[in-house]
Amino acid sequence: MLSNIDEVWCLIVEDDPFKMEGIRSHLASIFGGRLQAVGCQALATAATALSSQRFDLAILDMSIHSHEPEAGAGSPFPLSSGGLDVLFEITYLGVDTICIILTQYPDIEIEGMPIPVEMAQQEIFDKFGINVAGCVRYVEDDERWKAEVASILEKL
Repeated sequence: MLSNIDEVWCLIVEDDPFKMEGIRSHLASIFGGRLQAVGCQALATAATALSSQRFDLAILDMSIHSHEPEAGAGSPFPLSSGGLDVLFEITYLGVDTICIILTQYPDIEIEGMPIPVEMAQQEIFDKFGINVAGCVRYVEDDERWKAEVASILEKL
């Protein structure tokens, strides 16, 4: 599916700048000049981006902040399941965005329960009827996440 598109619009929702750059760089190595990446660090900016732009792909961290830190906007608060809220937003909008979860934690919190990353894709489908292309564990200084993301993208 993504191999037939002239421009691949990707939303990257990640609050760690180092990890964001690594994801962006890896996707650029896969898609080359076809990649149009938009980065967001928080739920509020991800929701705004989704309402104003159509995305073919979304790479989502599960633990993000409520909003970007801005003077006078109050302190952002961490949302351990903020990535799920982005998935709900995509589903609510009825857009056909392929989603890959990329998290540094071994578990993803779903309805207050820690679900191992390798079981989260099925759990999200069973509980919410949302198809996620894959769930990948990001471990710093370990390149396996790149191979896993590439493998998921090759199957699309």
